[in-house]
Amino acid sequence: MAKASMYEEMVDVVGRRIVGGGIGPREVMSLAALQEEFGVSRTVAREAMRALEALGLITARRRVGLIVSPAGDWDVLDPQVIRWNLAGPGRDAQLRALMDLRIAVEPVATRLAAQHATPAQREHLLDLVGRLSAIGEAGRGDSEEYLVVDVEFHVTLLRASANPLLVALEPAVTEVLTGRSHLGLTPAHPDPQALACHVRAARAVAGGDAAQAEEASRTMLALVRDELD
Repeated sequence: MAKASMYEEMVDVVGRRIVGGGIGPREVMSLAALQEEFGVSRTVAREAMRALEALGLITARRRVGLIVSPAGDWDVLDPQVIRWNLAGPGRDAQLRALMDLRIAVEPVATRLAAQHATPAQREHLLDLVGRLSAIGEAGRGDSEEYLVVDVEFHVTLLRASANPLLVALEPAVTEVLTGRSHLGLTPAHPDPQALACHVRAARAVAGGDAAQAEEASRTMLALVRDELD
């Protein structure tokens, strides 16, 4: 196995282990033991642990080892951490927390998009909802094709907000949508009301109606949130 692949596997396996609760907070891991477990060089093992340390999952201390950090120290908006949370026993709580974040943020982003989107972005959103509706109405709401268009729709809204802090949430929102799809939580036939909200939001942004755009986004996300309860 190539060095890059061994590094990535080690980061993924140990990351999942920590986030999934297989190793508890304050527990100490040995770099030498991990090196032996994965059959990698000390350099690869060290680089992998540095990646986890950058995510807040561990702290390296000389003459002590690699100390697992409590969840409050993790970079919870990092796509990898989101992915590991969605793959673990805390999946449902993670989904609800991420939906709460989206409800707090995306309606505001959609309102701002109605005010600041470029003509090209407005046109692109209308094209996307047309494609999204066609794919969903054809019963392919659980397909990769639907996911790609849905992600592009929500990402375009964030970018069109022209707010760099909202745009910075793009990777997290992308990971949430991707995770829901890959976990089989998106139906083949999407809720017609949710699809209609996508269309209303796009048309409101295209028409510069900030209040209508925000309301459509808020209603859309509330429908998704209700599916989790």
